[in-house]
Amino acid sequence: MNSTLPKDLDYYLSLDYEVTLRKMTSAEAGASERRYLAQIPLIDGLMAEGETPQEALTHLEIVKRLAFELMLEQGKEIPEPRFETAAETA
Repeated sequence: MNSTLPKDLDYYLSLDYEVTLRKMTSAEAGASERRYLAQIPLIDGLMAEGETPQEALTHLEIVKRLAFELMLEQGKEIPEPRFETAAETA
């Protein structure tokens, strides 16, 4: 008997994915704009931008939810973050 619960949207949204945040270059953002890019490196293409770091992170949360909803609907595997324990790094 399998007692594990199915992994639903709430499960994936609760995981602690690594997020990177950086200021975009003028070539990426446009010469007169200051923009920031937030992304989840574990999932190709999962990124968002904003005029401030906070706006980029807020947009990333929206994009993450939409992407996970679509991936679940299509039956695609959603990568889960994997964190090394102290024993694995020793």
